[in-house]
Amino acid sequence: MKEELKMIEKNHTWELVDRPMHNKVIGVKWVLRTKRNADGYINKYKAKLVVKGYTQLYGVDFSETFAPVARLDTIRMILAIAAPKNWKIFQLDVKSAFLNGNNAEFVKKFKEEMMNVFEMTDLGEMAYFLGLEVQ
Repeated sequence: MKEELKMIEKNHTWELVDRPMHNKVIGVKWVLRTKRNADGYINKYKAKLVVKGYTQLYGVDFSETFAPVARLDTIRMILAIAAPKNWKIFQLDVKSAFLNGNNAEFVKKFKEEMMNVFEMTDLGEMAYFLGLEVQ
């Protein structure tokens, strides 16, 4: 939890302000997960602070939605395209982004540039993601 709060503060995700007089406050909650390797052993524990968006009403509390979450269908499609072409798929854990490239030097440079901007861990070639083992 401390790590998540540190990243929120470091990335200026939000700022604390006084509550507007006639506005509803939207609560938050902690989502705790255990991340496992392909062999089932615990890799790490993760904590995410998320807004309780289900308490909002369209047109009252919000007018558009945005959720940077990859759908499992999309991941499977990318893997289905990449496999017959023997593409290497890399995974970066942004403290997850996917990256493919047939030019290894370009991929290396891109990953270095991303790591200069974002705090992330290079997990190397993708081996396990969202419960899928990738070979």
